[in-house]
Formats: sequence, C-alpha cells, structure tokens
Amino acid sequence: MELKFDPENPVFFHIINQDQANKALDDLEKEKVIGLDVEGTSLDPYDSTLLTVQIGTPEKSYIFDARQLNLREIPRFKEFLENNKIIKILHNGKFDYKHIKQCLGISISNIYDTMLTEAILNAGVGRSFYSLKDLALKYAGIELKKSVRESFEHMTASTRLNESQLRYSAVDTLILFPIFKEQLKKLDKEGLVDIAKLEFATTRVVGDMELKGVYINVKKWKQIINDLSIRRDEFAKKFQQEIRPFFKSNTIDLFGNIGDSININSQVQLMDLFNNKMNLNLPSTSDRVLESCDNSVVKLLREYRVYEKLFSAFGENLLSKINKKTNRIHPEFNQLGTATGRFSCNNPNFQQIPKQSEVAPFRSCFNPEPGYKLVTTDYSTFEMRIMAELSGDNGLISAFQKGIDVHSHTAALMFGLEFTDDFAEKYPKERFAAKSINFGLMYGRGPISLARQLGISPEKGKEYLEKYFKSYPGVRDYLDRVAKEAVKRGWSTTPAGRKRWYVKPDKTDPEYSKKIGEIERQAKNHPIQGTNADAIKYALVFLSEKIKEKNFDASIILTVHDEVVCEVREDQAEEWAKVQSEELQRAGRLFIKKVPVESKPFIGDVWEH
Repeated sequence: MELKFDPENPVFFHIINQDQANKALDDLEKEKVIGLDVEGTSLDPYDSTLLTVQIGTPEKSYIFDARQLNLREIPRFKEFLENNKIIKILHNGKFDYKHIKQCLGISISNIYDTMLTEAILNAGVGRSFYSLKDLALKYAGIELKKSVRESFEHMTASTRLNESQLRYSAVDTLILFPIFKEQLKKLDKEGLVDIAKLEFATTRVVGDMELKGVYINVKKWKQIINDLSIRRDEFAKKFQQEIRPFFKSNTIDLFGNIGDSININSQVQLMDLFNNKMNLNLPSTSDRVLESCDNSVVKLLREYRVYEKLFSAFGENLLSKINKKTNRIHPEFNQLGTATGRFSCNNPNFQQIPKQSEVAPFRSCFNPEPGYKLVTTDYSTFEMRIMAELSGDNGLISAFQKGIDVHSHTAALMFGLEFTDDFAEKYPKERFAAKSINFGLMYGRGPISLARQLGISPEKGKEYLEKYFKSYPGVRDYLDRVAKEAVKRGWSTTPAGRKRWYVKPDKTDPEYSKKIGEIERQAKNHPIQGTNADAIKYALVFLSEKIKEKNFDASIILTVHDEVVCEVREDQAEEWAKVQSEELQRAGRLFIKKVPVESKPFIGDVWEH
C-alpha cells in the first residue's frame, strides 16, 4: 500500500500557543475525516495528566500540547471535536473519549474505532482486542515502535516533549488512515456498516458509563464477606470431621487441636480420599461430577465450595478497585467481549455479581448517591421472544401474544397436562424441565446436557426434546436451518446483520464431526444472543439520547446481559423509569414484531430485580 506519510520522518506540528492552535484548526476544519489520539500519564482518566491531543490528516499531524495550552478555553477546539459532520478515527476510542471528556469536558462525536471494527470483522475467529501495532502491520506493513509509549508515564507538569515522543504521537494518528481505508472496504463488502455504526455510537455511552462508575456500600459489603467466610469455615470444619475416620492418624497442633486431615482445596488429595479411601470411583472433583454423587462428604464439599467461590470472587479484592478520587468503582465494559456481540466486564467483573439472595445479598450494596435512586430494567424472557420471532413457530408466538407463562405452557404441551393459572404450583418439576429446554436450546444444548441438569437418563433427555419439538415444530426447523446454513456458508448472522464466522474443519480431521457439531451449536445461539446484544446496545444509545434531549439528571451506570441500571435524581425517578422502560421496548421492537416486548422498571435504593 502506498502511504501518504513517511513513517520514519512524519510531518507534524507541535502546537503550543493560541495562534498556532487557530491556524491548525483553520486547516483541520476543512477535513471530513481526521485521525485522533491522546497521550497521558495514566490509564485512569481520573489519575492522568493529559499531555497531548494529536489530530491528523492523511499527510500531517497537529500535536496540541495540553499542558502548554488550556484547551478547555478554546471554544473552537471543543466545537471541532463535537462536530458531528467530521469523522474521527480512533483506536480503542473509548480510552481517548474518557480522557478528553474527563480532562477537557469535551464529548467526541462521530467516532470510527479501528479496534472495534477489527473485532466486528473477525467475530468468532479472532479476538476482542487488537493493538494498533497489530493493525499497522496487517494493513500498512509498518512495524510500529511502541517502546516510546512508556516514556509518557513518567512525565511531570514541567517535562518537555522530545523529538521521538512527538514523532511517535504523530505516527499514531497518520497510521489510522490506511487502516480505516482498508477496513471500510471490508465492512461494506460484508454488509457490516450498520453494525459498526451501532458499536461506534455505543462507545460514547460506555465511556460515560465507565466514567460515572458505581457506588458500593463498603461497610455492608465487608459484613457480607465476613458472614460468607464464617459459613465457609463451618462447612470446612464439618467436612474434616466427616473424613477423619478414613485416616489412621491425625495431626495435633501446639494447642492440642486436631488438624485437618487433607487440604480441602487440593484436587490430588480429594481424588485420593474419594477413590482410594471412600471407593466412590469419581473421575474428577468437578461440580458436574459431584452433583450426581449421593454422599454426605461430597455434599459438604459442594456446600463449602459455594461459599468459598463467593468469598474468593467478591472479597476484599473487589473493594480495592474503589477509586480514591470518586469513591466509586469504574469497571471496564468490553463491547465485543463475546463472539455474539455481547458485553463482557472486567476489573472487576460485575456480570458475576449473583442475583439478590439471602446467601449472597451483594446487590444490596450497590446504592445511589444521596438524593438519587437506582432504576433497573431488563427484558422479560427476551431471548425466548427472539426465538419465537426468528422461528415463526405459531405455538410459541401464540403463548407470548396471550401473555401466559411460556414455561408452563410448554410443559402442558409436552406432558399432556391441562394448562391452568396455577400450573407452576401444581407441576413444578414439569415446568422446570420445560424451562431448561426453552433456555437450553438457545445455547445449542443436546439431550446429554439436558439430562445432566434434570438428573435423568440421556434416553429420557432425548425423549423430552422430541416432545418439545412436537409441541414447537417451527423451532426445530429454524434451529436445524441456521445450523446447516452456518456450516455451508462459514458464518451466521443476526437480523441486524451482525456476523459470526466459523473455521470449518477439513473432512480428514479425526474430530470432524465434533467440530461440525460445535459450529452448529454456536450457530443456533448466535442469532438469538446476538439480537439480544444488538437490542441492548440500541437501548443504551436511545437512553443516552433521552437523557440529553429531556435534560434528565440521570446516568447509565451498569449493563449486564439484557439489564440496564441508571442512577437518577430522586424527584425525576418515576418519570425516568417510564422512559427507561419505553426505550428498552423501543429497541426490542426493532427486531421483534410478532410478539410483545416487555420491560418493567424497578425504582429503589439498591440494585435489585
């Protein structure tokens, strides 16, 4: 590819005063597309000193020195970056968006993100994160030298930028143009332009969401993990007491207490206990294996692990993530964390926070600021409704149109039972079986997996699936069709056009059938889960627009799967709750036409649903 700049000797201008800034903006305001990047001293926008904002054209880069210029006081600079008619190419744009908003009070508009684009173009066969170095090599054949990046972290208010730092900053904007040009061709070819636009619009919302963060009641959180540790230790003690007879001698500590017979967390020692001493003949100590073993020692181990897992996942480590300046936790949301397009979350992972329960009431620690409320909404049985829509199955569609409990309706059809309003109380086992199939099919589950969950034989699991498909023949036809199409084409798609690719095995591969089965399983799930992802992202964008349009004192603070949590001023909570519910339904109706979309709001002082 022929480049319009010299990577070794790029053309750049170091902007350090108002006159230079005005001249630079005179040139830049003529451009329809610009490259944008920032350099700061920290990854955390609340702890970072913004050093530079570099803005490039295909031939040259303007490096605005954020310490020598008060960019907040240059209205043209803000107007330029917020001009919706100019495309801003960024790499990992959420990072730059957050730094510029926090440090300069500017909300970048009309973002094109090269990192997100690459993930969109490689969903299923690539990664969710690509470095600029990766893309520079792939699209322009340039090996970027990223070692200079570390030098920015040690800069102070008085440290001057050197020539190598300026060159580095310039190239980071110039290299965006050849990447943009080639990616755009691919997006157009694959029909992914609209999906890319959705992701770019969502980037701004996610940036704002991460900047806002979430308040955690530390005192209450510590009390919960203390209670968990007590319960965990109780089960560990009972476990040691139960296994003591299997050991000829036991250790005694300095105070005369009997020590543990084995390390309860040691896979090797547990396998020795279960198989050599207790003769249980277990292939592993995984919970999938242990749940089918009716033994008091095994049950104690499983109880212990419940509390140990909760304690390990949600202990003091999560509290260490609280930002000292904001007193809130600012998790990182990865827009394309899965191949289906769903979010993932880390540092910490709030998607792991369990539903509110007596054992682990962690959600009660998520509170609003004084004078505010939390408004929580999610979609009711959304993926089931998506499956009804995509499959066109008349029975499933009819159940949703009537507004009845779809799992009870399914169980009544499967087992030849009379459907009544109190069906769930009369036939809980049958309803649970139907519910397991309803949700399991969306993840491509087969009879063996179903049988394991329900505690029945694989033959019985197969029988249940056959009964299900007789009740909803359209679902079987749809799932079979999308599975076969994915194998044939090498990709699957959502109605919005989000694609997922598959690596087709060679027919000589000894695991050919297994790998084809895996493709079919993923292809059944992708259109459903991917549509869920598409809808929730549209909802986030709609909600963000409503906040600005109606001037609500509200912030989106969390999204988990098909759930959205906002923090809103108390006197606006009732009005906002209606808006939040309506906008989720509006987003859902972009894809679901044959059945109603439901989303009820909950207003409170804790995160609950």
